Amino acid sequence: MIFKGKRVIDITSPIQQGMPIYPGDPEPAIRQVCSIEKDNFALSEINMGSHTGTHVDAPSHVIESGTTVDMLLPESFIGRAILLDMSCIDSPIRAEHMEMAWKKINPEEGTKVLLLRTGATNPLEGTDDFCLSEDIAPWIHNKDIKVLGVDALSIENEKGLPLHRSLLSQGINIIECLNLEQAKEGHYTLICLPLKITGCDGAPARAILIEE
Repeated sequence: MIFKGKRVIDITSPIQQGMPIYPGDPEPAIRQVCSIEKDNFALSEINMGSHTGTHVDAPSHVIESGTTVDMLLPESFIGRAILLDMSCIDSPIRAEHMEMAWKKINPEEGTKVLLLRTGATNPLEGTDDFCLSEDIAPWIHNKDIKVLGVDALSIENEKGLPLHRSLLSQGINIIECLNLEQAKEGHYTLICLPLKITGCDGAPARAILIEE
């Protein structure tokens, strides 16, 4: 096996009816169309928004004529990753918080993926806690990070999504709604592959971590 001796951690949030979604997004609906009992095979109809569950934001999500999700290269979502636990911070996460956590872990050279455990499911429910501050964009760029992933439904709650615009315009990919409960702070390899939906602004993805 290619990953023999290494732990593989599924960090994908399952898609199901009644799951948490970003306010205003379509509610996921899964309906059985055919059954083995009646049709000799099972088939389901799935209706959901493009940013349901663990998903990738394409530049076209916030940038006019931006790159759509089907044009993003698969290899841009595969790489050495660092997972930082920021869940103890009870205010918006700023660049200074990131720098302290970064130095504590001392990431290996060539780390291109930054994953943040914020402890938030929905950063919009009554508080600004656990949202990321816009000032982390230049910090991430200076660290040469190419992918930012979080466990929250969104990386921010600012109107106009300035942090999204800043990161995506610099070619930094965004993954939201990860399930990081089973992964400890440290070094990993990330594999995250969004669905190839032509012309779409984002897509659900299956994401895994491989322990180093």
